[in-house]
Amino acid sequence: MRHPCRLLPPLLTGLLLIALGGCGTLDAVEPAEIRADEQPAICDHQWLLESLSIDGREHRSRLLWQKLWRDRPYLTCDKLGYVRGSAGTNPYLGRFALSGDGDISWSQIPVISRMSGARDSSELEQDYLEALPKTEHMEMQGDSLILESNSGETRLKFKRAEEPVR
Repeated sequence: MRHPCRLLPPLLTGLLLIALGGCGTLDAVEPAEIRADEQPAICDHQWLLESLSIDGREHRSRLLWQKLWRDRPYLTCDKLGYVRGSAGTNPYLGRFALSGDGDISWSQIPVISRMSGARDSSELEQDYLEALPKTEHMEMQGDSLILESNSGETRLKFKRAEEPVR
């Protein structure tokens, strides 16, 4: 039989690991707080960027992005709160929660999901990815989706896509 003093360190280590297990930094998977009546309207569609203002400055680098569907930023979401799409040049992924009154909190700021052959970010893509996490409120108005900061300085307006964007 082992001496009781030799059992103490492994026993204490085990108890310490159990006690600290609740203090870990693993993110729990929680569904987004999207109201049942808004979720299908928001997350069952793709939303094409129509206009973008960031910190009070309207993005006007080239109006061509509004005509070329391939390079047009778009947003989609799912029931788990993941936001994805194209930022204009490269795909992105983030995570948000939406409260019943339309308030947004970003648990994972949208970032580029670089793939092989990814292109350099355009000015539009940089502004788009900088603007998204600055938004704090989401509202649907007809076939438009508006995301904006509480100050109104940052605002993204999307139109519902009739056909899926590829």
